[in-house]
Amino acid sequence: MKLILATSLLSLLTPVQSLNNGLGLSPQMGWASWNDCASQVTSSRIKNATLALINTGLAAKGYEYVNIDEGWLKGRSSNGDITVIDEKFPEGMKALGDFIHDHRLKYGLYTSRGTVQCSTAQYNATGSQDYEVQDANWLVSQGMDYLKEDSCGGGPNNPTDAFTDYATMRDALNATGRSVFFSLCGWYTWYAPSGDSLGNSWRISGDGTNWGALTQSINANVELGKYARPGAWNDPDLLVGTGIGSNRGEDKCFDGDTEIPQSSDWYMTNDEQSRAQFTMWCIMSSPLIISANLNQVSEYALETWGNEEAIAVNQHFRTYPEGTSVEDEIYQGIRIFGDDMEYDKSTDKGSGVNVWAKPLEEGKWALVFLNNEDEVGDVTCDSECFEQLYDLDAGVKYTVRDLWEHEDEEEELVADEEGKFEYTAEGLARTGGVKMILLTPVD
Repeated sequence: MKLILATSLLSLLTPVQSLNNGLGLSPQMGWASWNDCASQVTSSRIKNATLALINTGLAAKGYEYVNIDEGWLKGRSSNGDITVIDEKFPEGMKALGDFIHDHRLKYGLYTSRGTVQCSTAQYNATGSQDYEVQDANWLVSQGMDYLKEDSCGGGPNNPTDAFTDYATMRDALNATGRSVFFSLCGWYTWYAPSGDSLGNSWRISGDGTNWGALTQSINANVELGKYARPGAWNDPDLLVGTGIGSNRGEDKCFDGDTEIPQSSDWYMTNDEQSRAQFTMWCIMSSPLIISANLNQVSEYALETWGNEEAIAVNQHFRTYPEGTSVEDEIYQGIRIFGDDMEYDKSTDKGSGVNVWAKPLEEGKWALVFLNNEDEVGDVTCDSECFEQLYDLDAGVKYTVRDLWEHEDEEEELVADEEGKFEYTAEGLARTGGVKMILLTPVD
């Protein structure tokens, strides 16, 4: 009941204008500096990340944005223009953007809708409130292709104030004449009903710093699929790894225990949870923005983020005939079995199992089986679960392709004598074990 009332209220607050930039027809893909260097980001780190996207092959697979989070902006000049921290970015932001563009990638920058940015123990700076037009023009003059606007310093977090602030920046970006992907970082599910009128994506939960926080993001996203569509996506936050090379490891940007204490609980307990996150982000049509040191992560992590079959599930959708109601168009995967999950990083114990599904072209369906229990186990999609795949035909056989093993299973999926389907993913690892399959009808 609370969700229904909130949705009704938010529909009255939706701005009448919209962001009309033609971008984000599929979820954005790229890299962001936050979980790598937090506010200690530097120009050299950004250049290294740009080259790493290319050298690892990730850029060729669609990871096109190089996004700089907070940590580069110093303040304002006497005329109100943004100034840059010269010691960290000696060549300036325009030259850095040129470097990224010269490598055929796209350039992202950061601000906050309030009077200040979110800040760390090592950094704080001004936000864009009351400077939206001036900031939009300055950022575009640097070559910006992508803007993440955080929600710190903006006063009370309520729809009225937040939507007004974001609409002001939206209009400022529209007025520049440059198509800029606009990523709202507002942290609440109540952005979703109005998100498409404000930006190309909107954060739906708090920072996804570890598997516990990310399971809550998954839980929150269950009810929000109806708001996702080309050009407009629910954002459950960045793709994070195990933290090697960031606030830990030989190539760290800062000491995570002393310099930026808020980073102490960042990152996954193990690689399997990182793969579980990526798999869920693919089925949920979520933005795929990696935030880690690509020169230090494991081969397993690179294989995870580079899985082209999984990426295809994220980037592709079923097309719907003209006249199909919005309610019947599914662009984000839906949970077809299971309840909300929990995970406590301090004890490394979780609970809950999920099955999610997403319709694709030619009658295909992608399914994800996720085990978040505290022991290895099987996860089954029974007949009631399969009934939610609205066009599965009991008279048709389906090949079953394992998208992590990259091979078709020997047995096809076939309905029983009563016309019902059932499938079990066996032996999934504890607290983040996952399997992703593609069902394809056999001619």
